[in-house]
Amino acid sequence: MSDLQAFKAEGSEDLTKNFTNDSAMMIAYERCLETSKPAEERLVMDPFAHVLAGPKGKMLSDQFEVGCGQFGLDGWPEFHKTWTAVRTHFIDEQIARCGQIAQMVNLGAGLDTRAYRSETFRGFSKCFEVDMEIVNEEKRRIFDQVLGNPLPMCPVSIIDLDFLADHKNLRHELSAAGFQTEEPCLFVAEGLIMYLGPAGKLKLIRDISACAAPGSVWVLQFMDPSDSPWANSEQAKFALTREEAEEALTQGGWKDLQFLKFGDEGLNFGRFPLDQFRPCAAFSFVVAVKS
Repeated sequence: MSDLQAFKAEGSEDLTKNFTNDSAMMIAYERCLETSKPAEERLVMDPFAHVLAGPKGKMLSDQFEVGCGQFGLDGWPEFHKTWTAVRTHFIDEQIARCGQIAQMVNLGAGLDTRAYRSETFRGFSKCFEVDMEIVNEEKRRIFDQVLGNPLPMCPVSIIDLDFLADHKNLRHELSAAGFQTEEPCLFVAEGLIMYLGPAGKLKLIRDISACAAPGSVWVLQFMDPSDSPWANSEQAKFALTREEAEEALTQGGWKDLQFLKFGDEGLNFGRFPLDQFRPCAAFSFVVAVKS
C-alpha cells in the first residue's frame, strides 16, 4: 500500500485522531472540489488538495451543509463550498497585488498550500507559516511521507505557536526565524480569529500590530455576527463585529480599512445568488495597511 493509500485508509486513523484542526481537511476538500472544475470555470487550482482532504474532509464538508440556516442562507446547503472557493480566490488576488512586499506571514496556516502552488510566491524573499505545533507536525508529516516534500516557490519557515499562549511571543518567534521587523510584510489570517475566543481575537490583532512595520498589509477573514440569527447568543462573543475590528485595528495603527461581506462586489466572483440572499456578514474580510 502506498503512502497516499495509507493516508486515505486505515493508516490515516492516527493522523486524524491527533489532528485537532479538522477544519483544515474540510477546506482542503472544498478546494479540491473547485480544482476539479473545468479550467474556464474554477476559481482555485490546488494540485495538493485531494491528498490533504484526507479521510474526513468530505464528511465534514457535507455535515456543514445542515448549518446554512444559522447564517441566513437557508436553502443554499452548498454555500460553504462556494465560500471556500471565493475566499481562496480573494486572498490569492490580494497576495498578487502586494508584489512590492518581500515577506509574507500566513497565520493559522493549517494545510494551506499557497507557497507551493502559487507563482506569486516567487516574489517573496521568505514566507512564514504559523500554527499550533500539533497542526504543523501533521503538515510536515503529510508533506514528507505523502507528497514527497514538494519544493516551495520561496523559502518557507514553519513556526510552532499557540496564539493564545503568553509564554511565546509572536514577534520574537518570527524574528528568530529570519523575519525582518523593520520591513513591510503581508499578513494573511484565514479561518483563524473566530477560533480564538473573546480575549484571543483582540490579542491576535495586538500581536500582529506589534509585528507590522509601516506599509504592511493585513488580509483578515472574520465572522461578523451582526445580521445572523445567533447575533445575541454566547456564540457571538467568539465572533468579531465590524465595529470591534475597526476599533482594534485603528488602535493598532492600521488605516485604509476595506471591509467586504460574502456577496459584495469584490467578494463573490459571480458565485453568490444576490437574487436570493443579501451579502452575508458572517463571512467577511477586512484589508488594512499599517501606517
